Amino acid sequence: MKILIFLFLFITFGSFAQTTFSFDDSVRTKRLLYDISWLSDDSLMGREGGSEYEWKAGDYIISQFAECGLIPVPGSTGFRQEFLLRTVTSDSGKKVDVMSNNILGYIENNAPYTVVIGGHYDHIGFYYKDSLLYVNNGADDNASGAAGVMEMARYLSSGNLTKYNYILACWGSEEQGLVGSNFFCSSNLYPFSKMAFYVNFDMIGRLGWKTDQLDIYGLGTTPVWDSLVPETEYGKYKLKKFGGGVDASDHTCFYKKRTPYIYFTSGLPPVYHTPKDETPLINPEGVELIIKYTEDIISRFDGSKPAFKSVSQKEMNKVYWYFLSQMMN
Repeated sequence: MKILIFLFLFITFGSFAQTTFSFDDSVRTKRLLYDISWLSDDSLMGREGGSEYEWKAGDYIISQFAECGLIPVPGSTGFRQEFLLRTVTSDSGKKVDVMSNNILGYIENNAPYTVVIGGHYDHIGFYYKDSLLYVNNGADDNASGAAGVMEMARYLSSGNLTKYNYILACWGSEEQGLVGSNFFCSSNLYPFSKMAFYVNFDMIGRLGWKTDQLDIYGLGTTPVWDSLVPETEYGKYKLKKFGGGVDASDHTCFYKKRTPYIYFTSGLPPVYHTPKDETPLINPEGVELIIKYTEDIISRFDGSKPAFKSVSQKEMNKVYWYFLSQMMN
């Protein structure tokens, strides 16, 4: 049976020629901007979790994973990890299950440990006001993060940074309460004992919107971050570092599973969760800088699994106050 499953996966996912990618800066920024534009187009109606539009966005991500030559995570038969979002009652009184899904791809380098790189791809949908339609396209939140995951997939599938295996994850229904990443963490699809650390991209599209600063969270979750991420700036951007992170993004369940994480974000601009979060405001060069910095950081690891460390309450309080200050500005 295992042989038959392997042959099925090989025929289904391994028979397509893998695309050769250029990683010149100009090419990468154009590619990132295209991905962000595609995911935040009006036709996807804001990609609300559990909607047909989230599913269509997932189709696009799957096409990019397949182009990279990624395969399903071991133990699964496809790139989609479906989960029940909620059960609703139809007009006829029938119970209907609303399903959402994570999009997961895998790169096997025959390494002992695996790095998970993720960002959610859903957003908050659309609404009507005074008979007018308003679409929350979520270019920054979080088409930018999903684009970052896809760009990492291209780079890592091209024979780079082979000391680890990789799971590339675009989480569904984050806006509904981190549902997709929580489902993955509780599903036991992949053993946490083999996970080295988690990289989170959430709202990485607006570097420079207020100041030339990149926020990095989670640097207190393993002692090795201090030595492997010593910089106070990268490119022209200053780095604002925090030991922990608020429980409002997909790193949360990994931390609860005692897995170190690092979480990149360009902050909370005023257009957050409004119809004004559109592609023209995106800084594609800034997104590429975050991706290159992530690749740089991963290259500094030796392939081992770093020790987990809990973050102190004092450090967590510091994070919460900073987060609240951003919400009020």
